[in-house]
Amino acid sequence: MEVKLIEIGYNALAILVPVLVTIGIEFLRRKMGTEKMKKIQEELAAKKELADLAVKFVQQVWFDLSGPERFAKAAEWLAARAAEQGLKLSSDEIKGLIEAAIRLAKDQFGNEWGKKSPAQ
Repeated sequence: MEVKLIEIGYNALAILVPVLVTIGIEFLRRKMGTEKMKKIQEELAAKKELADLAVKFVQQVWFDLSGPERFAKAAEWLAARAAEQGLKLSSDEIKGLIEAAIRLAKDQFGNEWGKKSPAQ
């Protein structure tokens, strides 16, 4: 009888240990995936904020330049600030972020966006 109980105990452990290990591994995998996704979202938010600042900065400082020249200045400024913060940006990302920031600014400010202020 005692031998049977020990045998049942070993069989139960033989089943439970791999199940618990599998559950633990799956938990760690999901946790790491969540952390990575959170980091990506934070990085994207930082990139968007920098693009917004780049567009506003260029609009304020280089208001007398043409559109493509201002775009180039914004791209240059954005790339420099991103590098300072350790963010990696491809030229396509820079273009997309600046275009999105310009669209957002135009939507927010309407016809006033392209006008020079009286102080200028």
